[in-house]
This record gives sequence, C-alpha cells and structure tokens, in this order.
Amino acid sequence: MILDIVEYNQDPKGILRRSNIDVKNNEHSKKLILNMFETLRASNGVGLAAPQIDKNLNLFIVSYDGFEETYINPKIYTFGHSEQMMESCLSVPDIPITVTRKAKVRIQYHNKNWEYKQHEFDGMMGRIIQHEYDHLIGKLITDY
Repeated sequence: MILDIVEYNQDPKGILRRSNIDVKNNEHSKKLILNMFETLRASNGVGLAAPQIDKNLNLFIVSYDGFEETYINPKIYTFGHSEQMMESCLSVPDIPITVTRKAKVRIQYHNKNWEYKQHEFDGMMGRIIQHEYDHLIGKLITDY
C-alpha cells in the first residue's frame, strides 16, 4: 500500500518535529516496512523515515544504487571532515537545499529481521543515512 507523505507545510500535528518511540518487533512493524518500501519506490526517493508517513517511530529505510536496508531503532555517530551538498527531501518537495554534513557515519541498528547490525558509510550512503536519521530527531533540511 502506498502511504501519504507528510509535507513540512502541511503538518498540523507536528509529526515531523516530534521525538519518536522505539519500534517493537511485531506483524504491524513488518507490514509497515513493506508499505514504506512501496511508498519509496512510488515516490522515486532514496530514503524514507517513519515520521514522513505520519508514524511516530524510530525507523527509516534506504534504497540506493541497488542497496536496500531497513534501520530500526538506529543510533548514529558522525565523524570526519564536513562536506556541503545539495539535498532534496520528500517532505520538502521541490526545494533543494545546501546541507553541511560530516563525511562519515557509523550506525548501529536492527534490520527488518531484527538482527543487530553495525556499519560505517561515507559518500552518498553516509549522507542519506544522516538525512533520514535527522527525521527521527525532528530535524529537516530547512533547518540547515
């Protein structure tokens, strides 16, 4: 099922600015993840966070360059030099913004099978992960 994406200027409940709660391992979460991937594909995006679909959960997904992953209850650590790049966001449509981010990110999370994972990313994947994680802490590209 394709879900509606909350846009920053049409967010009366303030879901894009809230703190979120951890995800529980249940059938509802599994179905939500499948629907999020369907929504992401339909929107031609590379990442989607639960707050963007009106869910107050610590969850995001990434689909970029043949790589797909689900990040449940993630924790990130950024490091390295800072880099600027134009970014776009499904919740801030048609407004690319220059954002400064750290070059590298280390992320700890559970995947869709509830396996604990830890990885480091740089380049575009590092940037996508930082962008999607920002949604989990109530931050948008318009804040940069």
